[in-house]
Amino acid sequence: MTKGRLTAFTDGVVAIVITILVLEIRFPAAPTLASLLAMRDVLTAYTISFIFVAVIWVTHHRVMKMTEKVDDRVIWANIFWLFWLTLCPAVTQWVGSNPGMFWPALAYVVVYTMWSFSFGILTKQILKANDDNTRGTQLLRHDCRSGLSMVINLLLIAAVFWHPTIGLFGRFIVSAIWIPSYESAAKIQNYILRK
Repeated sequence: MTKGRLTAFTDGVVAIVITILVLEIRFPAAPTLASLLAMRDVLTAYTISFIFVAVIWVTHHRVMKMTEKVDDRVIWANIFWLFWLTLCPAVTQWVGSNPGMFWPALAYVVVYTMWSFSFGILTKQILKANDDNTRGTQLLRHDCRSGLSMVINLLLIAAVFWHPTIGLFGRFIVSAIWIPSYESAAKIQNYILRK
């Protein structure tokens, strides 16, 4: 399988997930502002999940752009990552419909944590499949965001036991970490390490 085919397949799955995210929203029958305001938790969960899916999709493209070769391990790691992605609409709908409830919040955080974990696995498999001397593998090897994301995710799992709403809003922190490109993240990381 070529890198282009893997990327195209991933793009298709991401497009379907985003479509399902929005289709899970059930607008009220009553055409009033009060009815719309009653949906604020569902719309908040949708917005947070949409932002995270968009950020990680851009990140996936950045990683694939730096990747020269894919092998079977990369393909299966990508599929494992997509498995967790496809669960996002279900947990987003559940947490949005049940704001502040423990089990939906825990399920939401666990699915997104596993998604972050599986992205770390994907990155490791890409590093194994590609030459160590390229600029892309150097950037991927020294990027600490996967580890930082996992620490934050584990803290969010613990925080859900204290206050379930933290799990939903913790996605903003993880999303913000992944917005900079790998080049920008390397500069930020070097700047912090020099201080």
